[in-house]
Amino acid sequence: MDTILLCGGHMDDSFVRDCIEDISPDCIIGIDRGLEFCYRNRIVPQYILGDFDSISPEVIAWYREQTEIPIREYKPEKDATDTRMGLELALKLGSDRIFLLGATGGRLDHYMGNLQSLVVPAMAGKEAWILDEQNAMTVLSRSRTIKKECAFGKYISFFSMGDEVRGITLSGFKYPLKDYDMTNFDGIGVSNELAEDTALVEFRQGFLLMVMSKDK
Repeated sequence: MDTILLCGGHMDDSFVRDCIEDISPDCIIGIDRGLEFCYRNRIVPQYILGDFDSISPEVIAWYREQTEIPIREYKPEKDATDTRMGLELALKLGSDRIFLLGATGGRLDHYMGNLQSLVVPAMAGKEAWILDEQNAMTVLSRSRTIKKECAFGKYISFFSMGDEVRGITLSGFKYPLKDYDMTNFDGIGVSNELAEDTALVEFRQGFLLMVMSKDK
């Protein structure tokens, strides 16, 4: 099951529409200000959630009138972000792949919170991506093969999403690594490139953030 979360950050309407068409999701969850995109583009999500503190009153009022859409409303004073709750809902619904659109841009604290939230589906053995016009980001919990034809852009970087990722080996890359222990303040994984048609990312322990990037 593929699920798209439409979040409250920056959205390029054309890019997001193309993503929705390419992914053809089984479920769309509109999160707080992400409903502004839905409203502009006449999209009716399967679920709506948020504290709705950053959305136009007329937009949320229109969606409240669509009584067939479940709405989960939270108080602004809560212990988790709207995006984190959207991820947890997507997992509860049985999603195997989750795509976060509108999860970058704007406030840096929200962006960092969204990045950290990618660990939640990784811990559950599911795949989750943050996508924008220039980047595709996911957290790996196990080794992975990467095909150049499927890569999102020229550059690929790796970061530890915990204290340490142990035993990283990068094969088929411009800058290979062999059995390297990467800490969360390590910069050695930044701005690598694929050197072969198929590359392999291997590691023994930890959560590894993978960022694929395009030039502007």
